Amino acid sequence: MISPRALLLAVLCLYLHNWAAHAMNLKLLMDGKTYTMLYESKKVKFSDLDILNIMFHSNQVKHCGNSVICYLLKISSTDIENMNYVVRHIDISYNRPLKYENVYKIIGGVTSYGVTSMKITLYGVGSTMKVQEETKGEGGEGSGEGSSEGSSGGSSEGSSDGASDGSDEEDNLITMLKMNLLHDNTKKRKLLRKEKSIDKLLNQLGDEHENITEAINMKNPLLQEIASKKNCINYFSVVYTLVKVDNKGEKCVIDDAFKNNHMPMDEDQLNEAVKVFC
Repeated sequence: MISPRALLLAVLCLYLHNWAAHAMNLKLLMDGKTYTMLYESKKVKFSDLDILNIMFHSNQVKHCGNSVICYLLKISSTDIENMNYVVRHIDISYNRPLKYENVYKIIGGVTSYGVTSMKITLYGVGSTMKVQEETKGEGGEGSGEGSSEGSSGGSSEGSSDGASDGSDEEDNLITMLKMNLLHDNTKKRKLLRKEKSIDKLLNQLGDEHENITEAINMKNPLLQEIASKKNCINYFSVVYTLVKVDNKGEKCVIDDAFKNNHMPMDEDQLNEAVKVFC
């Protein structure tokens, strides 16, 4: 007969199967120590979690709660004894006004341990490429030149033929709109390719099952190059305080072996990782 705990684990695994496909626990080598970080490659729009457009904070809390479960599933190696936690406290902070078109992904990890408790900090982050500002500047100059040429051409023809003036201006406007649309689409494609560079790197490091078993050295020049090309946007952070309990629901001690295998990251270390993986 299947025990209730085994059944619970099976239900959790089924419920989070699709979710966990986009989540991975990465081993990071920082300051001579190895840390376990949660990384979700799938980006989520704020509007996807808020159909009614009322921006309830509970939407992000629920989303991050699923991420915490995925994180625990992976660091516990599906050992139910290492998953007996209850949530004692949730603290969520928003760092900027949110817009519905903004997208974010989840990055986080264990940030502290107590005797019977641990804190998991998750960040909802996005990014913009630094080259975007340069491209935008170049596009602005091009648009200005196009508009000046269009207006001069329209005025010269307008002096000779007033009837065709409106038509020529309309043609010039349509041409400019098409050029700007093409420019924007090209820029978006370039940005999309650059944003995926970290995911491409992770795919190369993974095995046939997309598992990355070796620790990633955060001093790797390639990672530093990826971080230098983008600006991270921290939309919000959530801190979950979890307490480990036994079968009777009473507090129990978190094993030292578990703590050593999944060492807590301080704020600076986690922020350094976010700059690379955002």
